[in-house]
Amino acid sequence: METKTVFADVILPLALPQMFTYRVPELLLPYIRERVRVVVPFGKKKRYTALVYKLHNTPPAGYQARYIDDVLDMQELLGKAQLEFWEFLASYYMCSLGEVMNAALPAGLKLSSETIFVAARNPEELSDENLTDREFLILEALEKTGQLSIGDVEAIVGIKTVYPIVKAMIERRLIAAREEMKEVFARKTVKMLRLSLDYRTDETLNDLLKTLSRAPRQQEILLAVLTLLQNGESLSESVSRKKVLERTGKQANAALTQLIKKGILNEEEVVVSRLTGEDEERETDFALSEAQQKALEEIQEGFAENRPVLLFGITGSGKTEIYLELIRQQLEQGKQVLYLLPEIALTAQIIRRLRKAFGRKVQVFHSKFSENERIEVWNAVAGADPETGMIVLGARSSVFLPFRNPGLIIVDEEHDSSFKQHDPAPRYHGRDAALVLASMCNADILLGSATPAMESFYNAENGKYKLVRLSERFGGAVLPEVLLNDLRIDTKKRLMKGLFSPLLADEIGKSLQKSEQVILFQNRRGFSPMIECRNCHWVPHCVQCDISLTYHKSIHQLRCHYCGFNTNVPSVCRDCGSSDLTMKGFGTEKIEEELSEIFPDVSSARMDLDTTRSKQSYHRIIDDFEQQRTEVLIGTQMVSKGLDFDKVRLVGIMSADAMLNYPDFRAFERSFQLISQVSGRAGRREQPGKVIVQTWKPEHEILRKVIEHDYEGFYRFELEQRQRYAYPPFTRIIHITLKHERQSDLDPAADLLAGWLRSVFGERLLGPEYPPVGRLRNMYQKRLMLKMEHTASPAKVKAALKNAMDRFFAENPLKNFRVVIDVDPV
Repeated sequence: METKTVFADVILPLALPQMFTYRVPELLLPYIRERVRVVVPFGKKKRYTALVYKLHNTPPAGYQARYIDDVLDMQELLGKAQLEFWEFLASYYMCSLGEVMNAALPAGLKLSSETIFVAARNPEELSDENLTDREFLILEALEKTGQLSIGDVEAIVGIKTVYPIVKAMIERRLIAAREEMKEVFARKTVKMLRLSLDYRTDETLNDLLKTLSRAPRQQEILLAVLTLLQNGESLSESVSRKKVLERTGKQANAALTQLIKKGILNEEEVVVSRLTGEDEERETDFALSEAQQKALEEIQEGFAENRPVLLFGITGSGKTEIYLELIRQQLEQGKQVLYLLPEIALTAQIIRRLRKAFGRKVQVFHSKFSENERIEVWNAVAGADPETGMIVLGARSSVFLPFRNPGLIIVDEEHDSSFKQHDPAPRYHGRDAALVLASMCNADILLGSATPAMESFYNAENGKYKLVRLSERFGGAVLPEVLLNDLRIDTKKRLMKGLFSPLLADEIGKSLQKSEQVILFQNRRGFSPMIECRNCHWVPHCVQCDISLTYHKSIHQLRCHYCGFNTNVPSVCRDCGSSDLTMKGFGTEKIEEELSEIFPDVSSARMDLDTTRSKQSYHRIIDDFEQQRTEVLIGTQMVSKGLDFDKVRLVGIMSADAMLNYPDFRAFERSFQLISQVSGRAGRREQPGKVIVQTWKPEHEILRKVIEHDYEGFYRFELEQRQRYAYPPFTRIIHITLKHERQSDLDPAADLLAGWLRSVFGERLLGPEYPPVGRLRNMYQKRLMLKMEHTASPAKVKAALKNAMDRFFAENPLKNFRVVIDVDPV
């Protein structure tokens, strides 16, 4: 009987509009299945890891199917629900499945071939060749190493653009190129020592120790091994070689090697997990207050009704304790729990609390982990026993993990804009994606915030979500007193101490005298946002972006916070030659310097993007502040999100006005949320806290609502404005951004595209306009905004948009243009 040819439609981790079909070799038929990874050739030479989407017997139309090279997985990489989730995200956020795959899988699971260069001829054959200096260096390196990657060649010749060089060398048959795939993931192993079977009785062991009296160093090592084994059940257990050397000193390495050679100790490499973490002292007391218990019961009622629940709890009300109780209930049922946080900074405290409560059932997943660690978490979630509960704590990308048995998703600080992925596609929102995932997996979902997003509170008020209020602080603590400090008066009377008003400086001094802690908030890093010439008002700008360069004093450089461009600080104005340059504005770095001038003995720390680049930096900064080794914490929005410190009595907001004046319809919402959240860090225990907001406009409506801790008053005020001007939650928004390296080409193309789309969508389309930063990374950009009424079908609107744009670009082939579509921008 003839076997039918099997074909596989695969998803490639590339921004391609369609899938590609490959033929399955007979040898791989027993192993191929849907949702496993395969290696496929693509293009002339490249090979990629692809995911099998569908198996069938229909050959592709229009091209000859190539063969799959290999199958990488013995079982499905993800479940059907996860693949359906990918399809939803691709459809809703108007991107390809390949882009979703690229975002979903850790890099170590997406292998692609790398170009490797080798010598094409023997060195003696090159004597007649007229080699350039760079060609000579490359060939000399190949003679030593045998092969080089593109990165190796770049390092050798000292330039980034090496393709013209290697292309010319290939054409002259000096070198040859081949494609090679490398496995990125490597299991972690440790060397373990075990006492030989011949010496596991008291009699043989005593004889051995007497014999080794003539080799005291070896005897010392053996005694160290025996001491470490005392905690074990028997002499048959193994101990870590590293721990033995920690006891005896690294200089004992040679003596240890001798014991192994003599057969007294046996050494073996053992695979271990990178995810064990440190054991925490267990706390299992989940006693809730009366208000928390009432909120918990209301949450469970919402879950019983199969509705998402919004927990609207003021700062310090004890939302985390409710989360812990809900997690405990899920673990008892053997369910998996996803606990989403907007910032990695929050995980340091939350990890400890979860591990104290649930031990090693807690896994952590975020971008600061190495690729090997991320893959181990992926494998742990995918291979978890369906009957054994697990908690995954992570940032937005955790929604892509292959959960087998999810029972609950918690989205803490659900209002936070960090849940939105801006670049690259898919430009998804972690909270909204979690809502869809929960619905697809029949899991409960809880959104928590003291300052909910406008859309979330609107949905709760209209019955789409169950609204649960938690209106009192845990343990009887009261909300902090918020004072507006009018900078106009202090500046006019010349009372300011640099950036600090007399009131703020005085309150900081009082807090430090009482051994209390202080948080100072400024949502701008660096020392000064710009340098300006007093004579002609010239300002240094980024060469690639339309933005002024920020001065960083610690490295004495000007830096662009968009593209990373940096340059030396000019000594004179480049327009008029004047040396009279001054700094405008301030960031966290300048606050830290001026604080140390007013309070020379203060111990302070900064928490911003500059100080938290390494994996452990968050933990170190937060731990130092928690243990009161740091008295004052200065930070950007990182310090506003869910952190809980016992001794913080004072919060200073250095400048509220920049946030309020930002040109965006969400500016008031973000300002209220940020100021309220950072204010909530003060007075979270018995002693009441105080918040001082420095502002030039103390009469501003939003600041008055902050003083009154009146979220619902702010919500009503803002909702009226949103309805008047047709912004979310009354509409949905799609941004269409057209980019080009030449402004002269961009302007007419954007107008042409706008006219074409306006013929389809009418007045729903606004623009084109330049955004606040009109050029980024040498690309000019103009933006169109499409507003959709809630009565319109999102799927039909997006289909009409895609069809219109496809037709436009088919009839107007614009070269080197890039189009970015952002659904539900924040």
